[in-house]
Amino acid sequence: MEKTKRVLDRAQIEKNQFARHNHVVVTELLEDETVHGYLEVHEDSLNAYGMIHGGAYYALADVTAGITARCNGHEYVTQSADLHYLGTTKEKKLYGTSRVVKRGHATATVKSEVTDSEGKLLFLAIFTFFCVDGRVEKPKSEEQ
Repeated sequence: MEKTKRVLDRAQIEKNQFARHNHVVVTELLEDETVHGYLEVHEDSLNAYGMIHGGAYYALADVTAGITARCNGHEYVTQSADLHYLGTTKEKKLYGTSRVVKRGHATATVKSEVTDSEGKLLFLAIFTFFCVDGRVEKPKSEEQ
């Protein structure tokens, strides 16, 4: 079954100066709340050893995961993240994919992966996002 693409809110993405500063580009949002993007590696993406800085991996994961959390039309901020640096690459582009694992009435849990062009897993993060717009209602099973 083919996944349907949703329209990205380009205006919202363009307002994210952190993403632009870190060379993160979001490419697609799928109907199943999966977001794809990439990070172009530049000189300012490297650490003192000439390797891709861990913050670059985190930036790509956090930006794609944040957009994923907002797929339901609500506003979220990162509350916590569990990070796993698994490898590195000399490639000049990192690829990120994020998807919702679970939604609650005030939080969203999102899994984010960063790979190289061959699909080698370089970074894994599980994020918890907190809804800041106050509009998410409790699931019916929790209402009394």
